[in-house]
Amino acid sequence: MGSGVPRHAGDPVIDGALDTALRDAARRATLLVASDYDGVLSPIVDDPSAAVSHAPAVAALAGLSECAGVHAVIISGRSRQVLEELAGAPASVTLVGNHGARAADQDTAARAASVAEAVTDLARSFDGAVVELKPLGAAFHYRHVEDPGEAADAAREIGGRFGARTIEGKMVVEIVVGHGDKGSAVAAMRERWSADVVVFFGDDVTDESVFVTLGPDDIGVKVGPGPTAAGYRVDDPVEVAGALEALLAELRSVSR
Repeated sequence: MGSGVPRHAGDPVIDGALDTALRDAARRATLLVASDYDGVLSPIVDDPSAAVSHAPAVAALAGLSECAGVHAVIISGRSRQVLEELAGAPASVTLVGNHGARAADQDTAARAASVAEAVTDLARSFDGAVVELKPLGAAFHYRHVEDPGEAADAAREIGGRFGARTIEGKMVVEIVVGHGDKGSAVAAMRERWSADVVVFFGDDVTDESVFVTLGPDDIGVKVGPGPTAAGYRVDDPVEVAGALEALLAELRSVSR
């Protein structure tokens, strides 16, 4: 069990089982602490470009990145460049964009450009649609479209037309050229750093590819409602910050 690091009045309250798991994880030699960005380290907003990070959550993740034996990662569907601008995390936090997807061959850039062009054209047909261009494709946001079902189906058709992957999110369809997902990316980082425990926070369908790979000693935390393979759950980025802060406090109390 833990050392009983005191919690203060007003601190976000996390589930006792999660608190215990985090205390136990703090005693392992090497930790990989990874998190999605939107909806986890940042509240979900109508305008994807305005997704400002929840400062305490990013600060706690930054603090974890400075602890011996801890590797801190933000992995997102956004491009690495945009993630860098929005998150404001220090260089000690590893940033992984595009869901961890990787280019497969020389033809990838041309296919990605064609996908982006097709998605941009599609958005002109749906008032309220927003296109987010990515290095390996594009994301079609349809939160404010009058007929979201029709819009989503049209975006999926583009993925089929170009033989690209479609990744479903919260009112968004991403069309990605390339291979890999968050699950394979986290697994590769785990192997690279020989992590004893993985702690992962995610809120969306794309994060389930990580949760399903986690073992009994790992900690998967689903943020918000919905079905999940994660073993733990918190409500929002405020509680994510609370969990990260609890882990950081425990790490600092343990002689490592």
